[in-house]
Amino acid sequence: MLDEAGVLPDSVRYYHEADPFTAEHLFWVPHAGVYHCSRAYEVRRASLDAYLMLLVDEGALAVEYSGQTQTAHAGAVVLLDRRRPHRYYAAADILRMRWFHFYGAGSGAYTAHILQTHGFVLSAVQNAQIEPCFTQIMAAVRQGQPHPHRLSVAIHTLLALLAEQAEQRDKSGVEQAVQASADFLDQHFAEKELTIEHLARMCALSTCYYLRKFKEFQSVTPHQYLLAARLRAAKQQLTTTSRSIEEIASRCGFCNTSHFVMAFRKDTGMTPLRFRTLWK
Repeated sequence: MLDEAGVLPDSVRYYHEADPFTAEHLFWVPHAGVYHCSRAYEVRRASLDAYLMLLVDEGALAVEYSGQTQTAHAGAVVLLDRRRPHRYYAAADILRMRWFHFYGAGSGAYTAHILQTHGFVLSAVQNAQIEPCFTQIMAAVRQGQPHPHRLSVAIHTLLALLAEQAEQRDKSGVEQAVQASADFLDQHFAEKELTIEHLARMCALSTCYYLRKFKEFQSVTPHQYLLAARLRAAKQQLTTTSRSIEEIASRCGFCNTSHFVMAFRKDTGMTPLRFRTLWK
């Protein structure tokens, strides 16, 4: 029986230590639990050096964090950087949840990224892979000595799924239009007559506004995006075909071979011919 207010007798908790390699290089779980709680359950802390992930299986959990209060219902994942002040408590007569603390690798960066892009309560229902991944982690921590590398991969996978879900937020009409123009560039990179004006018209935006929004949403300019698409295609052709450098340059939309070689060398630090010799 766990000596925590509101934690019922059928709850369990697990503890693990990490070897030096795991602690330095992998994701790992120092402690985890499967809790069945009453209304009396509450946790309040000013700070704890840990990152927390929990999945509500039944009932509801109210969470106060970063100046906000949200309620996580069944099927919701809660992610917290516990180094910041926080409080969470049962918001239903019965609360069942699985949770684990995690450290290591990119834990802080991943947690900050997800919190910034989506917040601390996320839905596990929107992505069918999240709950099975959580189940895999909990099955591992129930073992006396979980395999550190496999457990690290599972935690990394769960964080990646949550990050991906957070990034797939509802997009504005302008963002959708800009994404469509980027998709167009991916498909039509070989065309030599592509212009910013044409792309802006596709989006029904002025040229200046389009350029600004493309850089905002894609983190590069349209020219940089197009050049990257052309270089990716060139690398694929260099390593999978016997076409000449001149033909590849033309097929990938470069205005001439000299421009292709110069752009390729700037991107890779080597000539197309050297790249082909090295990787084919």
